[in-house]
Amino acid sequence: MIKVRFEPDGKVVEINPGTTIYEALNKAGIPIRSDCGGRGMCMKCLVKIIDGKFEGEKVDGDYYLACKTRLMGDSTVEIPEISRTGEQRILTEGITLELKINPRIKKYFSSIPEPTLEDQRFDVDRIITEFSGIVQKPKLNHNTIRNIPNTLRESKYKITGVFSEEELLDIEAGNTTSTTYGLAVDIGTTTVVGYLMDLNTGEQIAVASKTNPQTSYGDDVISRINLTITNKDGINILHEAIIDCINGIIKELCLKTGVKKNHIYEAVFTGNTTMTHLFLKINPKFLALNPYVGVVREEVSGRAEDIGLDINPNGIFRSMPNIGGFVGGDTVGVILASSLYREEKIRFAIDIGTNGELVLGNNKRIFACSTAAGPAFEGARITFGMRATEGAIEKIEINNGSVTYKTIGDKPPVGLCGTGLIEAIAELRKIGIIDYKGRILRPDELHSIHDELKARIIEHPKYGLCFIIAKKEESGREEEILLTQKDVRETQLAKGAIMAGFNILKKKLGLLDKDIDEILIAGAFGNYIDPKKARSIGLLPDFPDEKMRFIGNAAGTGAKIVLLSEEARRDAARISGITKHIELAVSQDFYKEFSDAMYFPDI
Repeated sequence: MIKVRFEPDGKVVEINPGTTIYEALNKAGIPIRSDCGGRGMCMKCLVKIIDGKFEGEKVDGDYYLACKTRLMGDSTVEIPEISRTGEQRILTEGITLELKINPRIKKYFSSIPEPTLEDQRFDVDRIITEFSGIVQKPKLNHNTIRNIPNTLRESKYKITGVFSEEELLDIEAGNTTSTTYGLAVDIGTTTVVGYLMDLNTGEQIAVASKTNPQTSYGDDVISRINLTITNKDGINILHEAIIDCINGIIKELCLKTGVKKNHIYEAVFTGNTTMTHLFLKINPKFLALNPYVGVVREEVSGRAEDIGLDINPNGIFRSMPNIGGFVGGDTVGVILASSLYREEKIRFAIDIGTNGELVLGNNKRIFACSTAAGPAFEGARITFGMRATEGAIEKIEINNGSVTYKTIGDKPPVGLCGTGLIEAIAELRKIGIIDYKGRILRPDELHSIHDELKARIIEHPKYGLCFIIAKKEESGREEEILLTQKDVRETQLAKGAIMAGFNILKKKLGLLDKDIDEILIAGAFGNYIDPKKARSIGLLPDFPDEKMRFIGNAAGTGAKIVLLSEEARRDAARISGITKHIELAVSQDFYKEFSDAMYFPDI
């Protein structure tokens, strides 16, 4: 074994000779940018080797790629800020709904008659008889039965029964009916958000969020599915990573509120189909292989302790049902939270994350599809792209020859997040530096453009034709931050896929734009974009502002609703069954629609 020390963290891990720096970082628990999942394609996992014996080649100045450099002896490696994932800005809030609170978890307090020589009934019989007046046929599991004798006698036979429908999950000493909690979790490809809910009142007690640690193995679901195919331990690695992340969120929620983890009795999880499979430790590899079939569509439930979830060991976990191979429980959550399935007016819902999920319909018909659009908008495959963390450029204005921008946290700029990417392209399109085909024009092709802006158009030896967003002296990474021609093309691919999906859904339903009453924009990315600029590049349909509504983290709201309401749980199952999934890969119209949608709208 050899030792590697990571600076400035000061962490030391022991590894086998020949281990890549990328693998050692994962073992050390140090997240690093790796949009491609360690395949040497994204060029984002840059590190410096201070000393040691290694095999690898420099790729950018003094930097090496962590995924392509193998350590052969004791070494010291520096992880620069530009390679760190940072704390991402995560949207936690969604829409507020009027809801009748009717959770599956309910508590009942009772004084159980004590045994005597004349009344020698078994403890379990005594409890079943007492609660039969409240719950029709109480059922007990093995773990609950084991706790009964001591709890009954220590409490002097005054106990609280914790029920999930007819099943007695646990008994607790004394009257604990006021401490009944549940957990709703939105497992996004990039971010994970947990909500601690009071099941008595329906109140949200606290919220906590983290970057999904699976991003270390790739920014998109295909990279993670590939890990389960190429690595025999891949499914275990990804499952344990998400469970550890969720348990960290639970710990944070309990510390914030003083709620005991044993008083959390149910957890509802939502996510896309791949994330749901990985959470349940079900191999998702066939989702990536034609004909792209998942393992399970309906809700899956089980014991918290069976999956390593750190709530009451007898508590229940439930996954939201899926719709299709790449349209999962998170889309069910959006449909549920927006009441799209209840109302007659026709609405289009779009949730742009690492994937773009699209839904069109009303209470009569609902169609849904998924597009591989989000990686570009979350910084992946963009030359200076990054997630929405400190130092990311999120706002850009170009006026009178000057370029001004705003970064998250008002830090020196280190890259472009998704909103910054859209703003850059929208502004350059507005003044004519980018044409309708997406081509960055050269200075000699531009006429009524300020000389200061022409000077920002350069031929970079590595990236080709670029526009300088932030100059080297302004940058937080000791080099210019550029928008490259490749970045524009990646954006065209992403927005073209979304608009092609939208147009195909309209055709399936026989609708025109004028027939659509409202556009619902869900998710963190949608919450932060400027709708006018998104429309100007053709990312969103050209609808007036009054027809657009931002609904925040609707997927998370859907999970909360299912946690709080048995009726909503049944509705979620119905939504999963009635929503028609459209596989764009086999649609005859997709490629034509996609090609047309790649162009930018007229200015």
